[in-house]
Amino acid sequence: MTNIFENCSYHSIYEPFLLNCTNTTDQCYLIKYVDTIQQLNFWLNTVIPIILLSIALFLNMYFLFILVPEYIDMSDVVRKQYVFVLSRGVSMLTATSAELVIRCIPVPSIDYTFFFLFFIIDDVGFYTLLGSYVGSAVLLYLATVRPIFYSLRISARTVYWFAAGNIVGSVALSVTTAIFQAAVQAEGPFSCDVEHCQPIINVIVYSIIAISFIIPIFTLSFVLITLHFHKNRMGGIGSDTSTFTSARTRLAWTLFTCTLISLSEAIPDFYMVGMKIDSLMGTCMNFYRADHLVIPVIMNSFQILAWSIALIVDPLCGLLFDPRMRKRLLGHITYVKLIITKVSCCRSNEEKTG
Repeated sequence: MTNIFENCSYHSIYEPFLLNCTNTTDQCYLIKYVDTIQQLNFWLNTVIPIILLSIALFLNMYFLFILVPEYIDMSDVVRKQYVFVLSRGVSMLTATSAELVIRCIPVPSIDYTFFFLFFIIDDVGFYTLLGSYVGSAVLLYLATVRPIFYSLRISARTVYWFAAGNIVGSVALSVTTAIFQAAVQAEGPFSCDVEHCQPIINVIVYSIIAISFIIPIFTLSFVLITLHFHKNRMGGIGSDTSTFTSARTRLAWTLFTCTLISLSEAIPDFYMVGMKIDSLMGTCMNFYRADHLVIPVIMNSFQILAWSIALIVDPLCGLLFDPRMRKRLLGHITYVKLIITKVSCCRSNEEKTG
């Protein structure tokens, strides 16, 4: 077979996969973009996300390590305030683990079942997280603005039922979307080609994601604004306590995290909703337009980068702004400092006696 790149001054390791792509006279020009795209994809979609997701995994595990013992020792009155906080922690850990697995463990074969299960796990974490945001915000609103109704009508069992409903609804929605998402990656119950099926799936997934984010962002914004006016109306009587201030601060950071996640999902999907891009760079379709795929690759990477940052911010805010969590965190920091001091003293004594 004739090597279409033999007269090029620039050569790439991907040339053997593109020898059949003879329907262009710009092979030497396009092959440079193939390498650029691969490098961008390697760093922005693999290396940096793995580093950020590893940090997020540690923070979410530590968050649950502190929260679970505290949650077990809480009374029912206090525990109902933390049901959705616990749900958020589990959802964050699930989403982080799923994203790390898909990037760190090589897939042995292009299998529909593997992608189907991965998207279910990933989407369940995603949708339960959004539901937990809404649940936490509504409970904070009722506890602050409608305290009598909250005390008399909202029991721990009621909150558990809402949390269970959030999980069931998230699973049902995740199964529905995972069927189509997996079909784009591998052949399954039906074939989803790049030319006809993928643009339709992009529109459907983008619409579901957009609707899924409108409700949490609207709810969080409404509650945050309401709490601000409630504080001003009540003045300094009972509302401007450290607990209330911490709650509003956590809610503001939650709104930031939710907005960041929504932008990470919406911007790339909106940009790429009408594009037909094969997942493999070593195809003639992508090679012929390699010079136009740099921005789409960056936009696609922006999604996981923003997700990774959000997965770090959420548990960090819980550790810093929740009074119970912050107390345990400061206790652990003090304990670590004490150990470091003792080790330093022991080493100093050994040097003196030696």
